Amino acid sequence: MWIDSAEVSETPQFHHDIKVHHLMCMELIQFVTRVSVLLPEIEAVRPGCSGTEALCRLNNEIDKVKTLNQHCSESSKLYLAFTGDTILSRCKKSRNMFEKSLNQVQNMVPVSLASEISQLIAELRGAIFSVHPSEEEAGKVIKELLHRYVNTTDSAEEYAFEAIQVAMWKLHITSLKALSIEKRSIKEMMDRVGEGETTKRRILSIFLKLLNKHGKSIVTEQIHKEDSYPFYNQCEVNSIRDVNLAVLK
Repeated sequence: MWIDSAEVSETPQFHHDIKVHHLMCMELIQFVTRVSVLLPEIEAVRPGCSGTEALCRLNNEIDKVKTLNQHCSESSKLYLAFTGDTILSRCKKSRNMFEKSLNQVQNMVPVSLASEISQLIAELRGAIFSVHPSEEEAGKVIKELLHRYVNTTDSAEEYAFEAIQVAMWKLHITSLKALSIEKRSIKEMMDRVGEGETTKRRILSIFLKLLNKHGKSIVTEQIHKEDSYPFYNQCEVNSIRDVNLAVLK
């Protein structure tokens, strides 16, 4: 949708603190690790022209997963929730590419190695990727908010506070530090936006504007609520949050 590989460096690392879509990214990373272990053994067999092409695709897909991992580590949480469907599609595409390429080389290697590849293919086929419910809800709220802004409805500003509050809670932007990190991430993304990406720049600008306007008061309210229940454990505090969110819906 609006994810550009230029947003991340050309040599992404594996171990970043993934902000949003953590479960999907980590499951994909586990498959990358498994594939990476098998690659030297497959290469040693010298599987021929078609096998070499499959190996190239596997290596390229590994790089794409690393890029996606870094994107989900460095980008704005609000933006990642907004583009959740795209992240989901990317994860499924990588899974399918790994499966297709491994299936192509499976019959070109010794039986023992083919057995390992077959097991990995079966696990890839059984892998299910989905957006976490909280992140999905945040994405829906953000999309509705942006829809109102794009259509310049009178209710956009009235809806803005409620929407950004729900999104922040769902994405755990509930401290002044987390708010500062989120605003910095948005600014860094804006610095990387290309001249022709006007829609993306506008979206990021709206996020930053709303956080500057409402972010501190929302975080302060959240902190005050938690301080008001000193004898509650964390599960009870989370239950109170859920009740508050249900009232807002």
